[in-house]
Amino acid sequence: MAPRLIITGSTGYIGARLVAMARERGFDVVELGRRPGATWRIGDEPAASDLEGGVAVVHLAHSWATPPEAAEEENVNISGTLKLAEAAKAAGVPRFVFASSTSSRKVALNVYGRTKFRIEDHLASSKAAPIVRIARIGLVYGGPRTAMYGLMAKLAALSPILPMIGLSRKVQPIHLDEVAAGLLALATGENQPLQTFVLAQEKPISFAAWLRILRRAQGKGNLHFIPVPLTAALLACRMTKLLPLIPTVDPERVLGLAGAAPMESGESLRLLKLNLSDPATALAGEFDQTDEEQSRSEAQALLRYLGIAPTEIQLQRLCEGLRREGLSPLGLSPAMIRHPGLLALFEPPANRTRHRLAQALYLADLASEPERRPGKKAGFFGAILAISSDVLLFPLRALLAGRYR
Repeated sequence: MAPRLIITGSTGYIGARLVAMARERGFDVVELGRRPGATWRIGDEPAASDLEGGVAVVHLAHSWATPPEAAEEENVNISGTLKLAEAAKAAGVPRFVFASSTSSRKVALNVYGRTKFRIEDHLASSKAAPIVRIARIGLVYGGPRTAMYGLMAKLAALSPILPMIGLSRKVQPIHLDEVAAGLLALATGENQPLQTFVLAQEKPISFAAWLRILRRAQGKGNLHFIPVPLTAALLACRMTKLLPLIPTVDPERVLGLAGAAPMESGESLRLLKLNLSDPATALAGEFDQTDEEQSRSEAQALLRYLGIAPTEIQLQRLCEGLRREGLSPLGLSPAMIRHPGLLALFEPPANRTRHRLAQALYLADLASEPERRPGKKAGFFGAILAISSDVLLFPLRALLAGRYR
């Protein structure tokens, strides 16, 4: 019979990867949380039938709906975690793995770090203490570009000059796959002498160095910084909620970075037999693979925009042409790729600019030259219609064109 593993927060950035890895390794996974039809949410009393027979509970769920400094009995992240851990102990589950953070400190700048510390403190003195394992997780990267990782990748690629806080702060990146492997090792390992483990790169690097790694991995040039005071950064976070076309940044994340401090991880990595990969190498491989898929999707959209049903040879020639020109994917949205006619909104009037999309379209035109159909001459009314649409759409194009420069 497959070992039974109970995972909360299974739809999140880490949870989804952990579930996939656990199933690949033969576990019977029980997901507690936000799945459709789920009967348990953090704070609820778990059903004994969900826990019995489990080799471990890995608790990743965290509620952001709780008021930041709520009293402990009203904070479901504290009371809910204790309730779940004690129920697991009562059901005979031998291990309860709690996902904490390297920002976990009594005096952490962000509420998230302080809450994680309070949970760790309560677990240590609870009835569940003998089965508790705490995993303090560093700066997670890799996989789908979501959560904090997705935000940082987007910011690093945004511009060669970036206003930023905490540039000298030390961070300890760890790949998403390595976090999942570490949590599985904690969930199944026996005779582990530590109660608190640190899943993070042994050698910390500065936050500035980390952002440069993220930018280089995306095929971009050097990155320069404008140091920003914390108060100005928090104000900017509020502004991001008001301005369109730029990523929204949660002040909690900024405070988490500002308060980052390195932790010793060597002993934990040795006990869990984790040999962490170099972030620059791992990211370069991931972005190359993702860029290739994105380039192909965009090539299809560009050729369809030209009215051509793309063939395999055309797609290959276009992708090779873009690579030779040193052009990385434009980052077209899925809606734009599904409906290439929308690209007309971003195309500037001919011969007025060296817009990146115009270059890509030029290459697409070259790639499809042998199969091109002869163009039809526009009649008088067609010409009037084209000129009128250009005039009417010019303000919208001027507004949107900057996004893909």
